[in-house]
Amino acid sequence: MKTKSPQRELAYRLAERDELVVEILELEGRLARATRRFEELSAEIKPSGHVE
Repeated sequence: MKTKSPQRELAYRLAERDELVVEILELEGRLARATRRFEELSAEIKPSGHVE
């Protein structure tokens, strides 16, 4: 059975971490856009519940 070298394992884990960081940043961006859109739509709704 072949084992990975410590350097190779570290490189693999760092690459995996970087992928997760990118996914988190993408999700944060989507959340920010959704929040802005929610605020825009909320502003269009009158207190009586009718859309302007």
